[in-house]
Amino acid sequence: MAILLYCIAKRDVQASNSLIGVAGDPVVRTEIGPLATFTSCNTDSAVWLRPELKASALEFHRVLSEVFKSAAIIPFRFPTIFESAEFLAEHLQERSSEYKALLEKFSDVVQMEIRLTHPGVGTRSGSGMEYLKERQTSVRATERFEIDVRAILSSLVKDWRQRTSKDEIRGFALIDRDQVAEFRNIMLNASVPDGLKVRISGPWPVSEFIEQS
Repeated sequence: MAILLYCIAKRDVQASNSLIGVAGDPVVRTEIGPLATFTSCNTDSAVWLRPELKASALEFHRVLSEVFKSAAIIPFRFPTIFESAEFLAEHLQERSSEYKALLEKFSDVVQMEIRLTHPGVGTRSGSGMEYLKERQTSVRATERFEIDVRAILSSLVKDWRQRTSKDEIRGFALIDRDQVAEFRNIMLNASVPDGLKVRISGPWPVSEFIEQS
């Protein structure tokens, strides 16, 4: 019986008994040592990897969000599949101390995401040279604003991760769970450069701050 692992939490964490996971399979909470796992099982793991893979991923992350409402979790990437419950139990036995330490470390914090999109990306208002110059100006403006954001949030942010692409900067802030409203209020009142698009989301599980192997 294949096992799809969503997340791990502390043993005492409870969640809804009626959670439905990927491909309509029920989500099962199981206690293993000091940990609680949230999984689905199926005789054929291919049902979780159906052609509508994006839909499956959304179903997976919906489960993470529901469990995360109750407490800190260690979220796993979609799809994290074990051949059987025995293989999962063996994995948890090997990594139990590590997972327990991570849950203690991140017990009271959450991840917020700030997505900064360059103004004018994807448009050409003139020659190639003019376009490149405009784009460079946009990138620099976005980078400066990212620095400003980190400064105004410095009293809240415990750690920061960042991903940069040609079109945007994605910043991930680690903050206390009870400071989400203050975080949003600071960003709501931030002075955003003309044309720059800013999107705030969260709170999320601290996936960007956990190294998984």
